Amino acid sequence: MKKRKTVRIWIYILLFWIAVAILFAFYILIYRGINEPRTRYTETNTGAAVHSADEIKWILSNYPDLFDEEVIRHLENEKNFGTYVIPGLKATKTIDYNTKQSDMCTSMTPQGIDVTDKYIFVSAYCHTKRHNSVLFMIDKESGKYIKEIIMPNRTHAGSIAYDNIHKLLWVTDRQDGNAAVSLYTIPALENYQYEKSKRPLPFLGTYPMEGLTRNSFMAFRGGSLYAGYFSMSGDSIINKYSVDSIVNENQGEVYEELHEERESLSRVALDQEWADILPQIQGLEVFGNYLFLSQSYGYADSKLRIYERAPVDEEKYSLKKKEELKSYDLPNRLEQICVQGGRLYLLFESGAYAYRGIPVNCVDRIVTVDLNDVLKDMKSDEK
Repeated sequence: MKKRKTVRIWIYILLFWIAVAILFAFYILIYRGINEPRTRYTETNTGAAVHSADEIKWILSNYPDLFDEEVIRHLENEKNFGTYVIPGLKATKTIDYNTKQSDMCTSMTPQGIDVTDKYIFVSAYCHTKRHNSVLFMIDKESGKYIKEIIMPNRTHAGSIAYDNIHKLLWVTDRQDGNAAVSLYTIPALENYQYEKSKRPLPFLGTYPMEGLTRNSFMAFRGGSLYAGYFSMSGDSIINKYSVDSIVNENQGEVYEELHEERESLSRVALDQEWADILPQIQGLEVFGNYLFLSQSYGYADSKLRIYERAPVDEEKYSLKKKEELKSYDLPNRLEQICVQGGRLYLLFESGAYAYRGIPVNCVDRIVTVDLNDVLKDMKSDEK
C-alpha cells in the first residue's frame, strides 16, 4: 500500500513538471509571438535589450570556428567589441496600422541590414502585425542611433540592399501577393522627420519581380539586384535583376517623373535565374570573388556559408553544401549579412521580444568582423 502511494506521488510530480514544461513552451513559442508587453517608453529605445558587449563576447566565444582567440583579440581592439546596439527591441515609435495613429511597438523584429559610407540601416517588422514596419538609421562611425523611418505598410522587410551607384535603398516587399521590391532615395531617408509629417514615408515606387514566389533576401552589386526566397525544406533559387528601367544609369539619378511613370516602369527586369541554393537561407552577400549565404531557422545554430563566385556569371550556379568553400557555425536566428569597408556585418533577430524568452544565445547587437579574419583560412588553403 505504501509502495503504491509512493508511486502515485511520483506520478503526480512527473505530471506537474510535464504541465510546467508545456506551459513554458507555450509561453516561449506561442504567447510571446502573438502578444506585445506594455511599455513606458514614449520614444524608440536606444539601449541594448538584453546583453552588454562583454556578454556578447562570451556568447561568440562559444563559436570558435569563426570567433577563435585571434578574432576575439582583434575585436577587443574595436569599440564596443565591434558591435552596434540594435535599437527599438524594447520599444519602437511607429504607427498603428489600423488606426494610423502614433503608437509604441514592443515586438519589432530585425530582418535586414545594409551599410553606406555614413549609415547603418536595419529593417524591422512588427511580429504581431499591429504596426507599420520601420527602418532604423544608425551613425556608422559613432554607433549613435539617429532615428526610425516608418514605412507605409507592414512589409516583412526581410532584406534591404544599398544601391551605391544610384544612392538608393531597395526594400523587399510584396505586391498583389507576389514578390516585389520597393524603393527609397537616401536623401528622402535623411530628410524624413516623423514629428513634422506625422505620416510614414511613402516608397518612391514598388515593382514586381518576375521569377520569384516571394522576395526574402537581396544584395546589390555591380548595377544588379540579386534576390531569392526563403524555403523551409525544399531548395530555392537566386535571380539576378536589372534595375536600368527604374533608374537613369547614365546620370546616376532617379527619374524625377518616376512616380508618374509607375505603370510604364512597373517591373524589375529578370536577367537570369542565377543560382540554385539550399533551404532556410535568410541572407545573401555578393562581394569580390566570394558569395556569402546565411542559413538559419528556430533555435538551432545558424550557418554562414561561403562560396567561390566565378568571374563571369553567364551560367547558373549551384550553391549547395558540396560546393561551399567553408562554413561557420554561429548563434541562432542569423538574418541578413553584408560587407562594407572590409568588414562583414551580421544581424540576428534573436533579440526581438518573440525570441529572447530564452536569452542564453540571444544576440541583440549587430556584430562586425574583419573580412580578412573570415577568409583567412581559405586564403591560406589557396596558397
